[in-house]
Amino acid sequence: MTTNLSCYYCNIYYTIGKYKTEMVTFNHKEEPVLPIGLKGRIDNVVYEVMGFVVKKERRYKYSWNEYLLFNPFHGYAFLSTYDGHWNFIWPIEDTPPPNENDFYYTFEGTRYDLYQKYSADVVYAKGEFFFDVFEITESTANREFIAPPFLYGVEKSDDSLLSFKGEYVTRREVAKAFDIDLSTLPPKQGIGYTQPTGTSFSQRSLVTVTAILIGVALIIQLFFNSTAEEKEVFQGRYSQTEMNEQKFIKTESFNLSGGEKSVEVDIWAPVSNDYFFAEFSLINEETGAEYSFAKEIEYYLGYEDGESWSEGSTYGEAFISQIPGGRYHINIYPEFGRNAHEFTIRVIRDVPSNMNFMILAIALVIVPVIFGIRKRVVEGRRWQDSNYSPYDS
Repeated sequence: MTTNLSCYYCNIYYTIGKYKTEMVTFNHKEEPVLPIGLKGRIDNVVYEVMGFVVKKERRYKYSWNEYLLFNPFHGYAFLSTYDGHWNFIWPIEDTPPPNENDFYYTFEGTRYDLYQKYSADVVYAKGEFFFDVFEITESTANREFIAPPFLYGVEKSDDSLLSFKGEYVTRREVAKAFDIDLSTLPPKQGIGYTQPTGTSFSQRSLVTVTAILIGVALIIQLFFNSTAEEKEVFQGRYSQTEMNEQKFIKTESFNLSGGEKSVEVDIWAPVSNDYFFAEFSLINEETGAEYSFAKEIEYYLGYEDGESWSEGSTYGEAFISQIPGGRYHINIYPEFGRNAHEFTIRVIRDVPSNMNFMILAIALVIVPVIFGIRKRVVEGRRWQDSNYSPYDS
């Protein structure tokens, strides 16, 4: 039953049977974007817009709008809007409220974190109401907890305690529900405090999935490692005196069996405080296909302050993936240092490589890292107006 209303023509707000002269004039006036009497369908329930209220927070002076909705079978509910963000809110009963000093509250298995405590004043009202919006608002302390896209709130006054739940709705959903043009609704600004982030999974579940995928990749890598042939197909030792007029050394021919498999070329050079460098061309004698690579070997050692030191190595290796089977030889273009004038090479067929696994693992790890960074940025913006932000430095 309507107990309070505002006059459509003179805009006076009053209680039936009790004229409130102190509420005759509003200093603030605003037309609702959802007109009084407009009907809309939310969650398959047809609601009618009964009232419109503008509220202002007492401490920080920000304001927002609320629409009172009513259905004769489902009762009343609210649409609250701030900075173009909307929440559909309905009362709930038989739910024990959180304690006064709780910073989080678990409801229906979901954790809600305290976002704000506030008191507000009504600065404008229009339409019909089932209660005195001025009296209730003036004497009520509010607490709101969020678990986007949901919120849980408590309104406590001297003689009443009301709990309610809310869910974020988009501008497009509001426009569709009430069959109005989307452009008539105020534009969205910033991140709404219950606005979902666009992902349907948590960071914890993403980390779990990533760990499972890395585990599967590791098992596959171990399988390939255990089944790799690792067969030596050629070994040769060469010296500077064996270089031909074109300043390169041609190895004997050797066979690479099977289909496309990897090849590893190991190089040893007995360098000491010296270096060895060479360019290599693995050549398919049947097709003329050429696979080139280069390798430098350096090894230095000495004494300093009575202690020995060394850096580098006399060994190096080159890995080439997916080399077709066939008959091959290697052309070597060496560059010798001052002291070392010989080197040894060994060719091994079908050698497992962990590089692909490492690249895949790094790529998989990057995903939750980027997700975590993005979530922190978004959540930091969501909580920037809260005194209870878990993202404060």
